Amino acid sequence: MRFGGETAGWQGALVVNHPERLYFPYQQAFSLYSAWLPEVRSFLSIGVGTGTSINHVQRIHQDVKITGIEWDPVVIDTARRYFGVSRDDVRLIEADARLVLPNMRETFDMIFLDAYFRERTPKTFFSPVYQQVLADHLCSGGLLVINVIARTIGLAAEPYRKLCAQLNALVGPVFTLDLAPVPFTPHNVVLFCLKRPVQVPELRAIRKRAGDTIRTNASFYAPWARILPILISRG
Repeated sequence: MRFGGETAGWQGALVVNHPERLYFPYQQAFSLYSAWLPEVRSFLSIGVGTGTSINHVQRIHQDVKITGIEWDPVVIDTARRYFGVSRDDVRLIEADARLVLPNMRETFDMIFLDAYFRERTPKTFFSPVYQQVLADHLCSGGLLVINVIARTIGLAAEPYRKLCAQLNALVGPVFTLDLAPVPFTPHNVVLFCLKRPVQVPELRAIRKRAGDTIRTNASFYAPWARILPILISRG
């Protein structure tokens, strides 16, 4: 799936003869949430895209209650028609999450923020006000996962450092999985943020659990995914 022509960035993809395979590196990184949160009973995806995260969470946690918020009805229809997102077991809300989430009463074990417009996440999602909204909709000890495009080295990395500091202050301890081919260019970074109050897990234990996840579920991953656990660090 692309938003635009052939020069537009990819928003998702499916390996047709291997639908459980996580195709993009950031999708494989997201799936390591189990290193922090082994059991998920309720999941909110802000931004649906091809529904890869929704399908993966549903595959692993069969009794999970899943909600997706997506402002574009064409994306919702595409996710259901071509990428296998369930019409019966997944609630998809056609709305702008910046407007609808503050008025929702539900709380979730895990929230995944993966919302893009013209290949960027709208700045509102990264504001302190909205970060507090996300925190308010997480259960105690819940996990906020964010897929962000950022520079992580040099002066241009200041927005990324500010985001990590803000999450540490408003939500809880942050871990990062930096997928940089070249750190000083924009690239995917996946942030994992635990809501307080919570005991901060040791980095060594997180990396071990992430490695165990990859070894136990090898069919989901490309061979290179074995390097992902050592890329996890504190944010």
